[in-house]
Amino acid sequence: MKRPIVRTLLKIAVVALVVGFLAYAIYKNANQLRELEFSLSILPLLASTLLVLLSFVVQAIGWHRILRGLTPQKIKLRESGAVWFASQAAKYVPGRMMLPLVRFSLCKRVGVDIGRTTMSIYLELTMMTSSAILVFILSSIGWADEQTWQFLAAKMGGALAPEQVKYAPLLLVIVSLIGIHPRLLQWAINLGLRLLKKGPLTIGLSYARVLLLFGWYTLAWLLYALSCVLLIRALGAIGAAQVLPIVGAFMLSWVIGFLSFITPGGIGIREAVLTGLLTMWQFPLGIAMVAAVLCRLQWTGMELLGAALTIRYRPAPLQEIRRELDRETPQA
Repeated sequence: MKRPIVRTLLKIAVVALVVGFLAYAIYKNANQLRELEFSLSILPLLASTLLVLLSFVVQAIGWHRILRGLTPQKIKLRESGAVWFASQAAKYVPGRMMLPLVRFSLCKRVGVDIGRTTMSIYLELTMMTSSAILVFILSSIGWADEQTWQFLAAKMGGALAPEQVKYAPLLLVIVSLIGIHPRLLQWAINLGLRLLKKGPLTIGLSYARVLLLFGWYTLAWLLYALSCVLLIRALGAIGAAQVLPIVGAFMLSWVIGFLSFITPGGIGIREAVLTGLLTMWQFPLGIAMVAAVLCRLQWTGMELLGAALTIRYRPAPLQEIRRELDRETPQA
């Protein structure tokens, strides 16, 4: 059997397992769902949706700043922003190459070569993933209970007291800031390119600029985290102690969905993880499932809205871009 067919069947099987898990959860908790009463508050929901859009705008500006740091020519924000939004819908097309292919095509229209576009995508994904993990780590200080820290302290042989273990995640923040140094990033990216039999790329950004980009993407995730809290608030009252668990659940579900590499845009994976995490942290199953669906609708809706507003930036035929990729070795 050919490899693409096996890969497609594997993806179908994973999606079927995820859907089966959700269906089983609904079946096992049918009585709880029937008895659950909650009302949908419109104002928090609208505010949440606007914050998702604002988070997207911040991400688009972040990619614009990456491009400006990699390219000698001056690129207008409206051009790079249109390229960023127009390429988002490509994530939902099967195959992980659709987004970069669309960006390659659109970037050529504004004079950016394939090598620099490739590096900009790598840096963007690195900034997005690492800053999302950072927000999750910081939220963990608030949502894990004392028993969790005591358990971890015991597993460490008493080397640290529970209170010290509680703030140990802050050390990961320092590790993250060191890990995004341009030289380390360039080494990691080129190692991956070597495995893919591609030529090396050079990051032409200073450490100070990379730190600013990291902070910028962290701001985007903080806006998104606030939108998640408002989304849950739209489904019912929440206490102050529940805010950080909500942030942690949404951040971790995004990271796992992004890293799954199974379904386009992490569809199904992210929703299953988010539902499981929210119920694990004492949220009713009904609210958890509705929140997961609304989160997907918000995210996808903003991506499609941005793509629709930038529809005039149509890509060249993808076959042409594929042929060019076969001919060229990316060089920044």
